[in-house]
Order: sequence, then C-alpha cells, then structure tokens
Amino acid sequence: MKYTLQAIAYTVKNFIFLLPFVVLPALFLSASTDQEAIFCLIETLFSGKPSGLHFQHVFHGISILNFSSWGATFSGLLAVVSTVLCAAVLMAMLEKHMRIGKRTFNGIFSKLNDNLLPTCGYVLLLLIIYEIWTLLTAALVYALSLIPFVALAYVLMGVAYLAMHVLLLYAVGLIYLWLPCMQLTGFKAADALYYSYQISESSKWHILLGQLFSLLVVEAAIFVFALYAQNSVVFTVLTAVFYGIVMMIYCVRMQVAYFDLDNIERADLTYYYQR
Repeated sequence: MKYTLQAIAYTVKNFIFLLPFVVLPALFLSASTDQEAIFCLIETLFSGKPSGLHFQHVFHGISILNFSSWGATFSGLLAVVSTVLCAAVLMAMLEKHMRIGKRTFNGIFSKLNDNLLPTCGYVLLLLIIYEIWTLLTAALVYALSLIPFVALAYVLMGVAYLAMHVLLLYAVGLIYLWLPCMQLTGFKAADALYYSYQISESSKWHILLGQLFSLLVVEAAIFVFALYAQNSVVFTVLTAVFYGIVMMIYCVRMQVAYFDLDNIERADLTYYYQR
C-alpha cells in the first residue's frame, strides 16, 4: 500500500500536469465498456439464481476487446493505441520530474522515439495477459454458476473470482517494473525484465496487495456506475473520469516504486531542495 498511497499523493499534487496524457485513453476505454452486460451480470447475481448467468455477460463486462459490438471493439483498439502513445510521453515527463525536479512539458516529446517501442511492448503484453484472464475468468464463473446448490455456487464463484484476481496481479507483478527499468537504464528487454524482477522480489507482495485493493475499488465503482447511471452518456463520462485517475496512479506508482527499489534519489521531493 505504501507505493499506492505515495502515487495517489503525487497524482493529487500534480494532477493538472498528468491530465492531458490520460484523456484520450480514458475516453476510448470508457466507450469500450459494455454497461448493459455489466448491468445484466449484476442483476443476475443479485436475483438469487446464478444459473441464469451467461458467459457473454461476464466476458463482455470485463474484457477490453469484448466484441459486444463493432463500436465497442473499435473503441477498445483505439484505447490500446492511445495508451501506448500517451503513456510513452507521460512516463518521460514523470522521469524528468523525478530525476531533475522540473515539472514541464519541454523536451518530453523528444523522448517519444526512445519510449515508444518499450511502451508498446509493455502495453501489448499487459493486454494479452488481461484478455487471456478474462476468457478464463468468464469460463470459470459461468461453469460454477451452473452448480445446482445455490449457496455453494455463490461461495465458489466468489472464491474463484478473488483467486483469479490474485493470479492476474501476480502475473502482472512479474513485469510490473519492466517499463520504467527499460526507460531509466536503457537495458535490453530481457536484461531489463530480469533486473526489474530482481529488485522488486522483496516487495512483490506489498505491490500486489496495493494493486489488488486498487483493482477491486475500480471494479466496485464501475459496477455502481452501471447500476445507477441514467443513460450511456452519463456512464461513459463517469467511467472515463475514473479510468483517467486510475491510469495516472498506475503510471506514477510504477515510477515511484522503481525509484525507491533501485535507490534512485527523487529530485521532485521537497526535502531535496531544503538541504
């Protein structure tokens, strides 16, 4: 939780500087989110009849490339492309601020060529991991919903859903600091992956728990939006705002964790200037 709290504090303090880099990815990701599928999923779960659950409701509700419609799928693809471009520049700005203490946009776009390929590889790998997870989770939850004993079905579905979240975050944790390591050290992909895993090994479970908390909060908020948003426009706006904040925190937390675990002094901290 330490890095999550530090990332939230940094995001609040520097919100206006981070905002331009998450607007497009957040909007496209929000447009790809299937409100109807999430609503049907929640309604079925609270009906007391889990056997009424459909695989497509679970999959469409949690997948980025959910194929629920051409518009949602296209928006998901645009979310991935815009995330690569915006995250590459955002990570450059975070590095500049934390390395030399300057919080400006000057020169950060010149880092796009250096950051673009590593960011693309990182985002695509995260996407592959997540989409495989959505298929497995949807299939598992659907299979357990068919158990004729309702109480047992609910218990096993809940346990399976939490267990799959831990599995997802464990997989993400293996590569979590890969991007900032490639960015800050200039190591090749394999060397950066090994080194980033090596320095994060001692704090792996702390990082995982922080991310698990964040992920569950995100999902709970989206479920609430799906239930109570009056129409699709309100839902899209609410989820876009939330996605944007989460993207900021995720990127900031990567840099905060890497600087701390690799013992790199942060020039953006107040005490740096008070020596």
